[in-house]
Amino acid sequence: MQQHDPTYTALCNSVTLQSNNQGFFLDFADHVTDTVDSEWINGKFALLRTDEERLRACYELGDCVHGVLQNVQELYRKKSAPLSAQKRREAERYLDAGDPRQALLLCNHAVIRAPPTGADPSVDEGLSLTLGLAVRSESLLQLEEHEACLSDIQLAIREGFPLHRRYELYWRMGRSYRELGQVPKARVSLQLALTLLEESKDKIGPLEAISSSVRLQNEASQLGMEQLPRQLEATPIKGPTVPTVSRGRNPDMPSASRLVTVTSSPEQGRYAVATGRIATGDTVVVEAPYAACLLPDMFGTHCHHCFVRLLAPVGCSECSGIAFCSTNCRDQAVGSYHRYECHYMDLLVGSGMSILCHLALRMLTQSGLQHFLGMKDTLQESFLQPNMHPGGYASVYNLVTHADERPAKDFMHRTLMALFLLRCLQEAHFFQTNTNNTDALSPDELFIGSLIIRHLQLLQFNAHEIFETQMEAPNKFRGSKTLYVGVGIYPTVAMFNHDCHPALARYFVSKYIVLRAIRPLDTGDCVSENYGPIFTKRPLDFRQRTLCSRYWFKCSCQACTEDWPTYDTLTSDSLRLR
Repeated sequence: MQQHDPTYTALCNSVTLQSNNQGFFLDFADHVTDTVDSEWINGKFALLRTDEERLRACYELGDCVHGVLQNVQELYRKKSAPLSAQKRREAERYLDAGDPRQALLLCNHAVIRAPPTGADPSVDEGLSLTLGLAVRSESLLQLEEHEACLSDIQLAIREGFPLHRRYELYWRMGRSYRELGQVPKARVSLQLALTLLEESKDKIGPLEAISSSVRLQNEASQLGMEQLPRQLEATPIKGPTVPTVSRGRNPDMPSASRLVTVTSSPEQGRYAVATGRIATGDTVVVEAPYAACLLPDMFGTHCHHCFVRLLAPVGCSECSGIAFCSTNCRDQAVGSYHRYECHYMDLLVGSGMSILCHLALRMLTQSGLQHFLGMKDTLQESFLQPNMHPGGYASVYNLVTHADERPAKDFMHRTLMALFLLRCLQEAHFFQTNTNNTDALSPDELFIGSLIIRHLQLLQFNAHEIFETQMEAPNKFRGSKTLYVGVGIYPTVAMFNHDCHPALARYFVSKYIVLRAIRPLDTGDCVSENYGPIFTKRPLDFRQRTLCSRYWFKCSCQACTEDWPTYDTLTSDSLRLR
């Protein structure tokens, strides 16, 4: 039985660094490798024992490294007021033609490409963003997406929509509130529309003022105008509902149920076991990722922060390459990781690096330099506690890396990737000082660079693909498909070992991973999930080769030791009853 396949293992290793053959990183790594030759890699470099030593050794190689690193510069999709205005006008034509769906798509482009209010007064008098939001709110109203419509109206007003046309927004707001059954808010909105219309009649012309006033008064009279509260409440768009774990939370692992705990053994390392009887359907883990990254192919369809599918996105104030489902998600991202990644997003994607490399970077950018400097002295101490339960960065830092089994050339490539990402951080002012010293890295840079190398190792074995399930209709699971949208690191779930006949199935709600039992377990049983190959669909040789090459272990689960047949090889005469 084939287990270890060096060629396939090397291929599995390489795609965790570079997944796009069109990018420049692979050429960079090959150029450095050819320059220093295999004797240096397998000799001097192979003898190095710490990531800081590896980082320093590669940094000191000279021009073959710095020739590329010195070319790192901002590369991102910038805002364009002319393009935003063009897309908005196209959307207006589709609205006039009775096609709000196509108008919405064009409005989304207009909103994402629009610069902040006042940034480009040469187009739309600097109002491209708020005008785009206003037109999009009409598209959403016609599509009966009333909560999204209200959100756009409120944002358009905050962005400075012209006062003399603002009555249109409040009119639209009143209609949406009416359709949502919120009659008091509808009354307020229509009354405000009437008030603003009266104040603006000199600017909009007498004919429009009179006709609009009559129509508004008719709509308002249908609701009654007796109560006129002035305060309008924001209407947040509801996100997906995240489930809770069964039987209460484990106090030592807040993302897990009391039904499980983590133990360890020399043979299996750390793994999860049942503390009581687990029934089929029990929710064992509900966990937010420590860090997660959206696939570049999903930048235009999913929220960059929470990964939900977009309806009416909002953009970053500086770049046009990504989108968010709400201002809340946008502000959280811009206040943490995106302030460092924003101007380098196209460079990162263009390098061809894998999503795991971006995740290795995101683990740093989401928290900032001081967060890691503050725990520098304690990380090694936490590494000496192999049974430490998940909770914070230390539990991610302690995940398995298989550093003692890693080939020197693989270490070399991961170190070069770390230097590229480190250079991006330098240019993005992550270190708060302008560093461009080609002779040596500062102590802080060496430390952060060594963390990147460690991230690149541990993510190879511990990251989870994040997917959404696509169904033709709600709850119609037959024929459903999974769409891979991103990658996350989940410290609690990383404690669960693989089994080709798993006890758990996983799915995602936004970025949250949910593990549920698919068969009953007794106290003390191993609570396992599945890393990919499952016995019902893949034969033993395939599973062993995949797990050995991808995750570097030989599976000894019951399905493997007994060589259980796949479903398509089962026959009626092989049934055994006992």
